[in-house]
Order: sequence, then C-alpha cells, then structure tokens
Amino acid sequence: MISKSLFFYLFLQIIFHQSLFSQSFDAEVVRYTSLYEIDKDKLIATDSVTIQVNNRSGDKYTEVSIPYSKSEKISDIEAWIEDMNGKKVRELKNSEIKEKSAISDISLYEDNFTKYFELKHHVYPYKVFYTYTTTYRNFITIAYWSPVIYNSIPTKTAKLKTILPKGFQYNTFKSNISDFKTDSTETNVATEWEASYLNPIKPEIFSNPEYLIPYVIVAPLNFNYGVEGSTQNWESYGNWQYRLMQGLDILPDDEKNTVLALIKGVTDKKEIVKILYHYLQDHTRYINVSIGIGGLKPYPASYVSQNKYGDCKALTNYMKALLSYVGIESFYTKIYAGDQPHILIKDFAGPQFNHIVLAVPLNSDTIWLENTNNTNPFGYLGTFTQNRDALLVSQDHSHLVRTPALRPEENQASYKLEFDLNASGNTELKLNMSFKGDDFEKFNQLHTEFTDSEKDRIIRSYMPFDNYEVLNWDLKKLNRDTAHIELNATLNLNKFLKPLGNEYYFSLFPCRIPPFTIPSNRNLPVELPYPICNSDTLIYNLPTGYKVKNHPDSISITTIFGSYTMKFNVSEGKIQEIKRFNLFSASYSLEQYPEFYAFIKSVKDIDRMKIILKPCD
Repeated sequence: MISKSLFFYLFLQIIFHQSLFSQSFDAEVVRYTSLYEIDKDKLIATDSVTIQVNNRSGDKYTEVSIPYSKSEKISDIEAWIEDMNGKKVRELKNSEIKEKSAISDISLYEDNFTKYFELKHHVYPYKVFYTYTTTYRNFITIAYWSPVIYNSIPTKTAKLKTILPKGFQYNTFKSNISDFKTDSTETNVATEWEASYLNPIKPEIFSNPEYLIPYVIVAPLNFNYGVEGSTQNWESYGNWQYRLMQGLDILPDDEKNTVLALIKGVTDKKEIVKILYHYLQDHTRYINVSIGIGGLKPYPASYVSQNKYGDCKALTNYMKALLSYVGIESFYTKIYAGDQPHILIKDFAGPQFNHIVLAVPLNSDTIWLENTNNTNPFGYLGTFTQNRDALLVSQDHSHLVRTPALRPEENQASYKLEFDLNASGNTELKLNMSFKGDDFEKFNQLHTEFTDSEKDRIIRSYMPFDNYEVLNWDLKKLNRDTAHIELNATLNLNKFLKPLGNEYYFSLFPCRIPPFTIPSNRNLPVELPYPICNSDTLIYNLPTGYKVKNHPDSISITTIFGSYTMKFNVSEGKIQEIKRFNLFSASYSLEQYPEFYAFIKSVKDIDRMKIILKPCD
C-alpha cells in the first residue's frame, strides 16, 4: 500500500507534468473517439473530439471543418464549450453551422463540401467538445483512421471502434498501434484500437514522417461500389476499377473525325501519341470534379469532349479513349502524387492513391503522360509522381509498377555567371540559368501561369544576391516539349568588391545546397526522392591594374552521399571557376546523418573562401 505522503507526492508530480504538458502547446486534443459500424448496406461513422485551448493562439483550433461529398450524409452535429471545472459555457446553435463548397486553389469547381463552425471562449484554458455522424452508402474502406487530427498539437487519448456483422470478411492493417481488443456477440464483432500522438512531429526538409504516424486501415474483402469489387489482391482491386470504367471511352463522331484529321499521314506511333497529347493539352482544362459514387469513377470521354474540362480521372480516361480509337493501347494508372513518395502498403490492396496518370507502352519503352497540366512536356512526369509505386489497371492483369526515377541530368540547375569586377563602382553580372527537374517545374509554371508584372516582381526578388539591381531579364523555353527553361539577366551588384587596405576581396558564388540543419537538430531520416545536381561556370573579369593574390587549389570530394568538384583556372585578367555538386537520391538514417551533414558542411566551408586581388607590380 502506498503511504499518504508518497501518494500525495506522486499526485503532485502528475499534476505538475500535466500542467507542463498542457502549457507547452497552444492547444491539445484531449480525447478523440471514432465508432464505425456497418448497418445493412450502410457505413455509419460517429466521431467525437475534445480540444483543450490553452491560450489565445490556440483559438484557431476551435474552427471546426467537416468535409463530405454529395454521396455522404452529415448529421447529429453537436458542440459546446466547457470551462476547466466542467461547467458548460455555451452550446452550438444550428444557425451557426455554415456550409461551403470545398474549392481548392487549383480547381474551378468541386463536388465536395464542408460544414464548418467556430466556438470560442475568452477565459483560458477551456475545452471544446464536438461530435457528428457521417453515413456512407458507398465505401471501399471501413476506416482509414489515425489519432492525429492536427499535426502540430498532440492527441492525448484516441480510440477507434468498429462493429461489423459476424461472418463479415475484412482486412486490417495497423502501424505504430499495438493496443487493441476484440469482443463478439451473437450478431456482431467489435474491435477497438487505442493510440496517442504525444510528441507532434515537426516538418524537416527532405523527410517523410509518415512512417511514424499511428494509423489503422479496415477494409471489406468484398464490396459493391458502383460495381462489385474485392480487396483480396491488387489484381482483384484493379479489376474492380477496370469494370467501373467500362463504357466510358466512347468518343462522339465529330471527335473521331478530328482525331483522324490530326494524325492523317502519320505512321510513327510515338508521334501519334504526342500529337494527341498536345491536342488534349490545347483543348481541355483541369477542374477537380466528382460524380456518382464519390469521385472514383471518371467522367465519360464524351463528356470531356463536349465540355473541354475534367479532373485527373476524366482527363486520363479521355486521353486513353483518344489513343484507343487509333489502336494504341494505354493503361489507367493510380498513383499517390506529392513532394515525397507515399509509403505504399504492398500487401494491402485498396485505395491508397490520390492521382491518375496514363502509361503508354511502345515497343520496349513506356511513355508516361500527366494529363492535368497544359504545359507539361510530352512524356514528362515530374517530381510529384516520379520514382514511386503505382497501380497499372488492366483486365485480369492489374499490378503494381514503379514510375521512372529522375536521372541526375534530368534534375540539374546549370549556372553561367560572368562578373565584370569594378574596384570603383558597381560590378556588372551577366547571368544565365538553365533549369531542369524541380526548378524547371517552378519556372515553367511562372512562365505560363503568371502575368508579366507578377513575373517581373518574382524574378527580381529571386536573384541569389544581397545587394543588387536587375537591369533586364528574359525567361524562355525553347519549345513546349523541352524539359528545361532558361533565365537570362543582367545585374548591377553594389559593393561586390570589398576594400582591404590597397587590396580588394570578394566571396565565391556558393553552391545551392538545401538548408539541412545541424545533426543535433535533426530528428527524422533524410529521404531524397530525386538527385540534386548543380553545375556552375563562374567567370570573374578582373579590374584593370589588379591580379589574383590567392586562390584555392582544385578540389574533388566523393562520398556515399554525393560528390563535389571544383577547378580553378587563372589567366591574365580573368578567373574561371568550374564546379559540380551532386546529392544522390537515397534514404539516409539518423545514424548516417552526421556523416551526411559533414559532407554538406565541407562544401559550404569551401564556398566561404575569399579571393584577394592585389595591385599589379
């Protein structure tokens, strides 16, 4: 038995630590429960959340949004505020619940909606309670659940409970969750999982914290979502998607005539694919829409042909129909698009994707088509969909494939800078930048989607110098299918040369290295989904009457993480520096990170070197 004094001490310690825990965050999810129950052919989900708001900055977490689509029904919304003594301060009124279309910044229309409300109090801390029920008539997953509601604040306690009919066949997958229990009655089987999220994960450059997040997936083995389907394996799941799309590839007669006119006299299949891809780009636009069964079934090709818009599903299906009409086979391919490749659970077939692309096998090669981007080069996937697993949908042969990874030469930024050094005034700089890969995608979007005034403002602020004036600039792309873009500019650099007695010095132009933090501040492994390559040629024209006093020797560094080379050539009146920096595409553990960072730091230290110019004798 614990003595009263020891009990009192432990009690104080618990209160103390709870107080510290609460005060370290603006808000926290105190409790989060979810109940998912199958009732005949419906799935009924009830979610209940308790949020504690600790200060004024935490008020933003009282803005509650409940997303849903037309195929779902939201009901039984209740919410109220309690003070820390458990006294109810006020309840949410029905008139305070608003509704809006969930329009994204890249869409003109969406068939998704949000119910939202806000409950605030002026005495801190306080608690907000809310609960609501969602009824699904079509579903492929029963639960795709995590205790994480907000990435930046903790969830102290969370529970998921499913109630399924006895004999109901289903699959489960859980990650970072060990606590669960199962109970059964004559008619149902109830399973309950418990989890928490006590240490919010801070985002870090080139990291993928997804593997640390607790989550549970529960999916029926057999389902009816538009047509009958199964999550037994990827082939059966792909067959469901294939059957769902049957009859959606019929083109109107006038569209067929247009297609035939476009490819008249062309026999090379790759050229035909390119012609039709350009036609898609020039005559359709991307709009995020969903119909019928909640957004997994694409609009028919005839609808896109008539209306000239669609989402990724509709535009890909339309492109597939164009190719099918001229006898070229292609495959609707489901993928998860994003900065970091999604961790696909290969032995758990089901909806783990958020985007659609088209695979076109030709001879021994496959052309990959991104159908939502009107300015994408032909056959260019880009950083958002390269180097990751995807599901290629084919009748009775659906299977996982890997999209091609960007090669080093496909994600390269090449700079040529020529400095006319001036000891008495501004240094003029002629600048040529050639971008591929990630930088190409950013500047290609700038080139095509922004006004001239917006381009001017962004480019003038982009230049990698502290004190400069942009005299002129020109952004150009050679042709629509070139996967690189060039920026040329002329700058005046103020006080680039700095006096040092009767001498002058200047800093070397540095490599463009991602801002990795020191090892003691890094908490997540490094995930580089593509190589990072910089190639620079720097020419420094010396001011009249001066010569080089010092310069670094040529340097070459090769590690398992990357490489760096620098060559220095000095001739009369000129310095030429040629350097290459590469980071390899790979995953690096926290144990490897100090060595990884040491390589980064060694390159940065070299780049900090100064060049001193002295008067000629």
